[in-house]
Amino acid sequence: MNPTYVYGLIRSDAAVPEDLVGLGESGQVETVVHGDLAALVSDVPADRPLGTRDDLFTHERVVDTVAAATAVLPMRFPAVVERDGVVDELLVPHHDHFLEVLDDLDGRTQFTLKARYEQEVVLREVLADDPEIRELHERVRGLPEDASYYDRVFLGQLIVEELEARRDGEGAAIVERLAPEAVAVVSHQPAAPEDVVNAAFLVERKHQQRFEDAVEKLGAELAGRLRLRLLGPLAPYDFVPAE
Repeated sequence: MNPTYVYGLIRSDAAVPEDLVGLGESGQVETVVHGDLAALVSDVPADRPLGTRDDLFTHERVVDTVAAATAVLPMRFPAVVERDGVVDELLVPHHDHFLEVLDDLDGRTQFTLKARYEQEVVLREVLADDPEIRELHERVRGLPEDASYYDRVFLGQLIVEELEARRDGEGAAIVERLAPEAVAVVSHQPAAPEDVVNAAFLVERKHQQRFEDAVEKLGAELAGRLRLRLLGPLAPYDFVPAE
């Protein structure tokens, strides 16, 4: 048994940094080639179970480093196969399909945009705009916590509902503003009430600076009320077909 870790797939003629370090005892990332396709691989750690948070970060770092220069089809974490299986089970039966996906991703990269409310600013807006929330907020301020527990819970629910209602429209407007600068967009449900946007943009590399400039301009317009955080360039995790 010779388990091998697979990070992603690239074209066989794509350049890979020589000093790229991954998992395993040696840490060296290599390529296994079949036809026009190559798998980015390394050894699997032999002294411990695989699947820690650090392993995930290493996986993402390897894939994103390669994706900065060429099209990559990232594998799901953690991807472990027998060494012979890299060719026999992965590259051979899916060779043409994977090449088609890489062709679609060629010259493109992913950016992920996150937007979050400045809590104190938006809370002041909510209190100013909603008399019911404002009245309840004023009432619980003057009461001991144990005497106003249920009112505080109800107040929190009202504020969360209001934030979620606001972010639906504002988040959609942010994505719509930037969508013309991208080839495709995938939006995810924000994780917390103060999160407004969690969206992935597939961007042409030749237009990368234009997209980043558009985000910077939008961030300046929204400064003081929302904070934008742009991650990338990244491997196109959100634009890989499910199959």
